[in-house]
Amino acid sequence: MKNMKKIFVMFICLAMVFSSLSACKKSESKDNNTSDPTEGAKELINIDYSKPVEYSYWLYSTPGDYNSDYNKNPVVKYLNKKFNMTLSFQQPASGADTDSLNIMLGTGEYTDIIDSNYYTGSINQLFTDGVIIDIAKYLDYMPNLKALLETDDKLRKNTYNDEGQLLKLPIVSTDNENAWGGLVYRRDILKTMTGDNISFPSGNESPITIADWDYMLPLYKQYFEAAGMKDYAPLILPAKGYFDSGDILTGFGTAPNYYVDNGTIKYGPMQDGFYNYLVKMKEWYKNGYIYKDFASRTNDLFYMPNTALTYGGAAGVWYGLGSQLGDTLSMPDYGLYVDVQPVANPIDKEHGVTTAPNLVYTGKNERTGGTMITSSCKNVERLLATIDYLYSEEGSYLKEYGLTKEQGAAENELYVNNGLADGTYTKNTDGTLNFNSKTTFNGGSLPLAEFADVRMPGLANNKYTIEASMDIEKEATATWLSYGTTGKLPSIQRTTEEESTYSNNQAKIDDYVNTMVLKFILGDEELSENSWSNFKTQLEAYGVNDNIAIQQTAFDRYEAR
Repeated sequence: MKNMKKIFVMFICLAMVFSSLSACKKSESKDNNTSDPTEGAKELINIDYSKPVEYSYWLYSTPGDYNSDYNKNPVVKYLNKKFNMTLSFQQPASGADTDSLNIMLGTGEYTDIIDSNYYTGSINQLFTDGVIIDIAKYLDYMPNLKALLETDDKLRKNTYNDEGQLLKLPIVSTDNENAWGGLVYRRDILKTMTGDNISFPSGNESPITIADWDYMLPLYKQYFEAAGMKDYAPLILPAKGYFDSGDILTGFGTAPNYYVDNGTIKYGPMQDGFYNYLVKMKEWYKNGYIYKDFASRTNDLFYMPNTALTYGGAAGVWYGLGSQLGDTLSMPDYGLYVDVQPVANPIDKEHGVTTAPNLVYTGKNERTGGTMITSSCKNVERLLATIDYLYSEEGSYLKEYGLTKEQGAAENELYVNNGLADGTYTKNTDGTLNFNSKTTFNGGSLPLAEFADVRMPGLANNKYTIEASMDIEKEATATWLSYGTTGKLPSIQRTTEEESTYSNNQAKIDDYVNTMVLKFILGDEELSENSWSNFKTQLEAYGVNDNIAIQQTAFDRYEAR
């Protein structure tokens, strides 16, 4: 076994050497965050896996029924054994992720690896300050990731920054994922109120226009009032009066923030469509179609709004999750049977709008998170060569689907305790996979995400994940993406000087927009063409045009990457 291991190590090293003609890598454990083009090419160092090594890893909390401590993750344990190392995860208590990360960074004592998902500052500034390293300088130790970057232009643009630095290791998908959420509506109520003869003005089977919603929302109100409900919501809006995701808003031809219109950056609240949105929301609120106390629900996540209403059968339209579709919210013990269906963003045909794109869907290789390597890390080459295994085909199956019998499933306590000693899947001679009948992929109840690795960087071979999803989830994705994702702003980067101006302006802009949107919808402020003109004038005074120009410059740099 030891001989096989040595042969494997030699093979890996040789593969790395021949994968590149030259490499500008340092063998030192610390990175000085600078590139010297006159330094000349250096040979790759040989990586010695014979001695155990430990890497500390800050990761956000992962509460779950099976695997809340990532040190016990089956894939992590497998990697530790395979590469003679210990990934030591430090995780905060649930809900304390951002504070925990900021406190750690403030101390100057960093873990070797940091997940960036909860970092709200500038990643580029972390590099400038010497906190993290430029991984691009070590890419010859990562031939699998390097190959992916060289063959996928979108992945390359979203992974490198404007200076050609690679500051975060991405999670790469092989296939487009299902959308995890979107607008949903209670179709069963409409059937009840129309005698199973729903007649949307558009003539469509489901509501697609604002006029269709004007037909639908009063029916919900009548239903809830006839049922004697005192607290109900034909439509639930977030507390700020609009969805940060852009839902409903894009149907008015605008967005909640900055977006791209044929290569030109625009700011949504400055557009006429935003005014038309406010007029309609004010009308719906006055008529009792929007939840009356929506503005007070400041602690509700937009995708988990007032659960007493959504799960209690007292809501008509809200931003829902895939897990809420169909009859899953039914309560047979109380005689409640529901039919929750996905619905696309409604389009404002009255004002000539013909499309309502999705602005939040994360398609293939568009994830914005990533994993940073800090300047405190020793044996960087060995760490990155190890992580690169997760970007290989074999690693991609391990990451997405977990352990096979051959990979030691029977030696893992979590697997054995859940009847998975034979692994989560087997591989056929033609390369296809057969999944264990105990998993949700094959009729069982065990979610594979709990037995695989969905947090660490690597290639997620999610083809079978998509295939195994319920038909209604696939249908929902098609509905929520029916108008595409045009207008979505990519992962642009602002310079330090730009960021200073942008942030100072945007703090005032956001505060003003959020204050005035509520006043307009609730009727506390007159909404007219005159007040709308004054609203835009004030945004200009706060520097919105400067911020649009900054975003345009950053976008142009992104396009040129």
